[in-house]
Amino acid sequence: MKHSFHALALAVFSMGIAQAQSAAPAAPAPVAIPDLAARASFSWSSKNVARGKVRSSDDGLLQSQVTLEYSVPTFQGVSAYASAYSADNFERTYTIGARTDSSVGTYDIGYQHSTATSVATLSGNGFIQALSDQEFYVGLVANKDVALRPSVYLYHSTELKQTNLVISGRKDFVGGEVGIPGFDISTKVYAGSVNSSASTYQATDNAYLYAGASVDVTRTIGSGAVIGAGVHYAYNTDGQAKTSGSTTWYKVFANFRF
Repeated sequence: MKHSFHALALAVFSMGIAQAQSAAPAAPAPVAIPDLAARASFSWSSKNVARGKVRSSDDGLLQSQVTLEYSVPTFQGVSAYASAYSADNFERTYTIGARTDSSVGTYDIGYQHSTATSVATLSGNGFIQALSDQEFYVGLVANKDVALRPSVYLYHSTELKQTNLVISGRKDFVGGEVGIPGFDISTKVYAGSVNSSASTYQATDNAYLYAGASVDVTRTIGSGAVIGAGVHYAYNTDGQAKTSGSTTWYKVFANFRF
């Protein structure tokens, strides 16, 4: 019942904002910075899953994120961004980064600082988490589709002494082409490799592989809002009793661009 209430509340809230964006009466345009874009997202997942592992499956996870991105006028294709992410009372993540376009795709580099309400150890929880963590990342998102639009990212956590390499591919379909006009479908597959050195959070070195996939059905409302729902799946090869194997969960979300 608690899961259903959270999902319903998010859906009603998102629809209200989306309808307000599309139906609001004309008003004097505010003073805007032409090279600055703002995005916001809200979602609710039935399970808390990260890098192939279920971190909590009791109450689901209510998430929100706000991102500001500035296109540098003197450097074509270069932008800087900052974002703040919140996952209930589980964790907070603050990110700064930069992107640049090339003939191959978009290069992405950044740093994120995460805080959590509790420590998680490999032996006690099946995954590791620090009260405060710093992670650096670099990635490339290809600008051409093969069968899927591929991307590759490498992350390194200094506190957890963990390196994560993940390769993913995404494919979007127009709903009218697959029999559901007015909607769109977004699919994603990914595979990753995690390597962690012995630390406060685990007694010995640990490594595992993980993979996953998702299918989301979305609907665009107005000029800057997208709402959707989908089913997600993940699997990991780590032999931890509390987190090993596969898991399936569902998600509802709303994305806004201002």
